[in-house]
Amino acid sequence: MQFIQGQHRHQTYFATLEEQVSSDNPVRLIDAFVDKLDLQQLGFTKTIPNSEGRPPFAPQVFLKLYLYGYLNKIRSSRKLEKECSRNIELQWLLQNLTPNYHTIADFRKLHTQPLQSLFRLYVHFLFFACLLGKTTIAIDGSKFKAVNSKKNNYNQKKIDKHQQFIKDKAEKYLQQLDELDKQEQTKSKDDVDIKRENIKQGLAKLKERTIKYDTLQEQLNNTADKQISTTDPDSRSIIIVKSIVEVAYNTQNAVDDKHNLIVHTEATNINDGKALHQAASQAKQNLTLKKEDPLMVLADKGYHTGAELQKCQDDNMLTHVAYKEQPSVKHISTEFLSENFNYDKGSDSYTCPAGATLTSLGTWHNKKGEASETSYRFKTYRTDACKTCTLKHQCTKLPKRIIHRSEYQDAVNINDTNIKSNPQYYKRRQAICEHPFGTIKRHFGFTHTLLKGLQKVNGEMNLIMFCYNFMRTKNILGFEKMLQAIQKWQPDYDKIVCSLKNTFIKLILGQNGAPRFFHSPTFLFLKTG
Repeated sequence: MQFIQGQHRHQTYFATLEEQVSSDNPVRLIDAFVDKLDLQQLGFTKTIPNSEGRPPFAPQVFLKLYLYGYLNKIRSSRKLEKECSRNIELQWLLQNLTPNYHTIADFRKLHTQPLQSLFRLYVHFLFFACLLGKTTIAIDGSKFKAVNSKKNNYNQKKIDKHQQFIKDKAEKYLQQLDELDKQEQTKSKDDVDIKRENIKQGLAKLKERTIKYDTLQEQLNNTADKQISTTDPDSRSIIIVKSIVEVAYNTQNAVDDKHNLIVHTEATNINDGKALHQAASQAKQNLTLKKEDPLMVLADKGYHTGAELQKCQDDNMLTHVAYKEQPSVKHISTEFLSENFNYDKGSDSYTCPAGATLTSLGTWHNKKGEASETSYRFKTYRTDACKTCTLKHQCTKLPKRIIHRSEYQDAVNINDTNIKSNPQYYKRRQAICEHPFGTIKRHFGFTHTLLKGLQKVNGEMNLIMFCYNFMRTKNILGFEKMLQAIQKWQPDYDKIVCSLKNTFIKLILGQNGAPRFFHSPTFLFLKTG
């Protein structure tokens, strides 16, 4: 009895690439989808070859390559180059083309905006395929490590620590020089000279480090942020879990509740406090909903900021953002917490649990915390009844109980009422928005970004989330139905152009270095679109 025998390596056989790829291979969906697109309309460059010179690769080649790579957990341009020559699926998809790694990497770096528009266009395809509910979204953020180590991220405390070390080390060297001067008469001149030279070299190195940290201090003084990163200037030190800090980007996702499909994604370098309205409004735009159309927004307590809640409610969004519980105070009984003081809008006054009325002078005060998202205006309310109140010891240790009312308190109250009256809505949040991040980080292993700079990272994040949606669409519809949907779909590029124009306007108005965008291929496309 023999083992199963393989084919002899020198045997000649005839087979086409088409025959070696099964009819239901997912790679055919990538091919059909990309061939359906007008990449020039999406802002991709080199869509029309030059009449002279060496012909370039078509942008469709690189887009197919990257979609296949990210769907199969391959992101490195060098690894993608290697796969082109040994992977039969890629050989079929690219028709045996093998671009080099440098050209592959350049495509991803140079097409950040087109990759974002590709993601938005796919959201329209999802609606065409009846996979979006367009009534409820859940918003969540997740951190992706940046190409910048923690040692190359600096704040004032860290710079002060290094400068103090340099100062102490310099003083130690100077003391050693003084001791060497005293030892010249008792020790060998050669030994003393060698030690003195070593000390001088150490002082020279300290001088270089002094210049380095003085430069960093100047940079820190000239920025509004309280930190700087030297490898990737746009990355920031962000809290991951409790006290764990990483230099990372905070990617915001808005997820439709019908099939847990992502309808908006954006990489940011801030915490969640100021991200709610931007994510929700962009998701609403991607879903082609008008301002007057209602949309339910679910988010955790990290997004509970009065200004953000107000903006969402002004845009007809029903917010269900987990409210921040009031911290307990030992000497204050539960019934005397500020949330138990009843506010009357007509008289602009509070009534305490003991029945006293707290009034305000009507003066607005500014509250500024360490982070810009904590800045707001508030009024103070107090009463003279505290002097004779028998329950004062249960209420405050101050001469009078003071209540602060934020300018956004009405929006906060509306949101908190929504949470308390419909707790089942908020319970759905975790199942909706944490599924994509769990799949992306656990299944795909995408826990970090490969690119530097906020715009480039945004391009990669949109590519990652596109691939998640693409894979999930296949799992929901199956191969045949998805292929039929792609073939029947007629892309509407006008909506994408409008969305991108609005995004660019916001970006340009918010940055001092805006003029550099006006001459980019994508921006020129937007102006003429």
